[in-house]
Amino acid sequence: MREPHGGGSLRYPGRVSQLAPPPAADHEAGTGGRRPLTRRDHRLDVLVALALVALGLGTIALGTEAHAVSGRDVTSLPVSAACLAALVLPVALRRRRPVLALVLVSGAFLGGQALGYPDVLTPAVAEFLVLYTANAWAASRRAALVASTAAAAVLFVCSGTVFTTEALRTADEVGGVRPAAAVVAVVLVSHALYFATAIAFGRATRVSAQRLRALEHAGVELRAAQELVAERAIVEERGRIARELHDVVGHHVASIGIQAGAARRVLDQPDVAREALAAVESTTRATMDELARLLLLLRDRDGDGAALRGPADVHALPALVRSTRALGLEVRLDVRGPARPLPESVGITLYRIAQEALTNTLKHAGARSAVVALRYDERSVSVEIDDDGHGGRQPSGAGLGHRGMRERVDLHGGALEIGPGPTGGFHVLAVLPVAPASTISTDEPVGASS
Repeated sequence: MREPHGGGSLRYPGRVSQLAPPPAADHEAGTGGRRPLTRRDHRLDVLVALALVALGLGTIALGTEAHAVSGRDVTSLPVSAACLAALVLPVALRRRRPVLALVLVSGAFLGGQALGYPDVLTPAVAEFLVLYTANAWAASRRAALVASTAAAAVLFVCSGTVFTTEALRTADEVGGVRPAAAVVAVVLVSHALYFATAIAFGRATRVSAQRLRALEHAGVELRAAQELVAERAIVEERGRIARELHDVVGHHVASIGIQAGAARRVLDQPDVAREALAAVESTTRATMDELARLLLLLRDRDGDGAALRGPADVHALPALVRSTRALGLEVRLDVRGPARPLPESVGITLYRIAQEALTNTLKHAGARSAVVALRYDERSVSVEIDDDGHGGRQPSGAGLGHRGMRERVDLHGGALEIGPGPTGGFHVLAVLPVAPASTISTDEPVGASS
């Protein structure tokens, strides 16, 4: 059977988790429960940094021109370019080293403000990206929160101080201190929302990614568990087929051996020997037919498309009694209780237990007679086989046949008794639970004694 997803073993349930590392392993590997970074992610970060460079060059030119018209002092073009490089290049590392990128960009942001960097848009975009990324991708949520909160606080205080100082200095131009204070308040609130939004979006993205990663792992383990169940089902089916083959071959080969031995002893009586050999021939044909039917049962239909009949069940008990009686053992079938439909698996189990018990009686017990009792109760059905042979000579559970009977009964949650009978001979009793008659719909039940 194939092993799914290129690795991991399905031999034992405890090894299913080897198919994919749990989220905790990702955390230890430095991804914080998120998927590992790919080359495509790195290329995308580099492209974002280059796009910011292009944006920064454009805004530097526009800002320089605007400041020149207003008469304000601005930094020289080489200094502005150096500030832009320091501000934007760490963005290329924002997912590989998120906290380091945050520190570098925040430091460049403050340095640019101190040097009179003429652009506002590019620093704001770059800072938002690194704040968001640190909270979304850093290995440690706590370290990311501390670093981003500290950076946001420092930038908020510095930017707010600069803007407040400038607003108060030009208060007379805008109509007094009160309008200037209102403008300052609006700007400070917008700055606070800016930083809080970047941090909150990053943390929310982190949680969503971790949940998606956990779902992916759960899906992998679920598929592995499904394949494990399928493998176990195959093993159980192989065991069932092996038990069926053992029951079929054991019973019929025992019958053939008995008939062949009888024919050998009466070779001087042609008529009797002919009957014995005819029984051997008939039993051999029956064996081959049942083996063919059992093997073809592995397919739903035969070569002509006709539905195949399944293994023998309780409906075949009269035929089993007659074939055993023909071997010289006086067998009587006794059906007790109101006969009713049974599930197919229960009927097959009852038939195979009766077949195995009668085979053991023929081979080991030296009995002259046996009774097969099929009993229907309200919530159970049982089959009981008693003979008048030497019960102590039969194997008491160590044989393959007895183990097979126990496995069949255990599969249905029933009870099995095997051992010497209370009055001599050998005794087999199998009791299987079944649903009430009104809830079962199957073929007609056994309804007559033989």
